[in-house]
Amino acid sequence: MTQLTLEAIREQLTELNFNAENIRMITVEAMDDALLESCTTKEDESFYNSYMNVIYQKGERYVLGYRCNEEKIIDQAIIKIGDKYFDPTEQSKGDFKPYQFAFLTEFKVFDMMKNAKSNKDFPPDVDFLFTRAKHYKNIINKVK
Repeated sequence: MTQLTLEAIREQLTELNFNAENIRMITVEAMDDALLESCTTKEDESFYNSYMNVIYQKGERYVLGYRCNEEKIIDQAIIKIGDKYFDPTEQSKGDFKPYQFAFLTEFKVFDMMKNAKSNKDFPPDVDFLFTRAKHYKNIINKVK
């Protein structure tokens, strides 16, 4: 597992057409084992898992962004509970270490479901943000 520098993360975000200066970094923590047991954790399905976990009230918000613990940042969905962020998909793999996450946006359950409906029933992802770029001008530099 790699911890990228803030400069490297910003470079990669800029290459992906994001305004890196406006994207905040958060730390994704390990969740309580009992809560993790009750979460949806299909392997390599972070968007689906986070979507289902918010629908079934295992998380309060669906959060989109980039995992910054590899050489190349990876688009990912996580959940927010209170003021903490969790990644049941990654944590379920075992040997979880907290990591940095480039926070793009978050959705409440109603907004998440409404956006999924307009996105051919797929949970909102990074590509979805680009289709709605005018609503995300603060973080998107230009449309891909």
